[in-house]
Amino acid sequence: MRSFIATIISIIVIITAISVSDTILKERSEAGIIQGSALYHQPEDTIDVAMIGSSHVHCGINTACLFNDYGITAYDYSSAEQPLWCSYYYIKEFCKNQNPKVIVLDFFTPAIYQDDYEDKYYFMDDTLYGMKFSMNKLRMMNVALDGNLELIDKYFPAYFGYHDRYSQLKAEDVKEAFEFDYEAFKGYSPRFHNQSFQSPVLRLDEVKAPSDKSVEYLNKIIEYTGGKGIQLYITSIPYAINDGNEVMENEEDLRYNWLEKYVLELQAKGVSHVYYDYTFKHPEDFGIDYEGGSDFSDGSSHLNYYGSTKYTKFLGQDLRRLYGEELLPDHRGDERYASYDRHVLFVKKQVEDEGWEWR
Repeated sequence: MRSFIATIISIIVIITAISVSDTILKERSEAGIIQGSALYHQPEDTIDVAMIGSSHVHCGINTACLFNDYGITAYDYSSAEQPLWCSYYYIKEFCKNQNPKVIVLDFFTPAIYQDDYEDKYYFMDDTLYGMKFSMNKLRMMNVALDGNLELIDKYFPAYFGYHDRYSQLKAEDVKEAFEFDYEAFKGYSPRFHNQSFQSPVLRLDEVKAPSDKSVEYLNKIIEYTGGKGIQLYITSIPYAINDGNEVMENEEDLRYNWLEKYVLELQAKGVSHVYYDYTFKHPEDFGIDYEGGSDFSDGSSHLNYYGSTKYTKFLGQDLRRLYGEELLPDHRGDERYASYDRHVLFVKKQVEDEGWEWR
């Protein structure tokens, strides 16, 4: 009996030690990892809009603004250069504990990259480390890593991917691991730098489809959301598309043209839950300043705080226009959504600490 009890205690101690070290050692990158981790801390069925896609989502969609100005409860569930096949599994993961009425899907990655782009595995840490282990995650890993067992070994179990970070730890890392208010974090990661770009250049008379794999998973997302009764709002957060170049190697404008045509064809066939906002065709609605440098933050042309607030105010109005308060009620003042009040204060403090104006 003593031996049995000692064994049980040893197992508990080992599990506890691994759990604590996992909490401390886990990377908390705001390029996707913390967005994934914090999702599991959200009160069940409190998020009406899921924002899915690349880093342009968590830099460009200001969830604090959406709640503060419109009472819309949203969450940026995104990761750097997230392809549509990962977006599909992200949506399924999101729906485990939330019942979103609308999914806003960013089309940046499938527009600008094809399946064989050079750094397709480079940002997998940001996509995978925040998600809990499940069959859904295993399926996503297999698709995202093309079944490559050597790559899968790096991420499964996830703990072995970052267990050797001891030398990088600082006192604030340990403090943050246990004191960070994950419930009040809604995925938004504001940027506080300025960079200018040339205004967007579009070729509206040409069309080019994304990769076959991207089209396959776009259709899976459309089918899944339709089956769940979820409205699918596809968009592209403003960025420096083509950057004014005469030689436009990525041809993303042609793929946005294809998407517009594709969605119109779906709607003509009666697929009524899918909507596409071709943002680059009406930049005046956002008032984004490309060349003045006030609204972008870095070489990847992510929106900064001011730019994200401009775009988000348009997005909030458009969501209200399309879906109304019946589908997206105003939750301001409801105690059940108190974490969003804390989220607004959290983002406001970030803005003020940077010396920027709260908008």
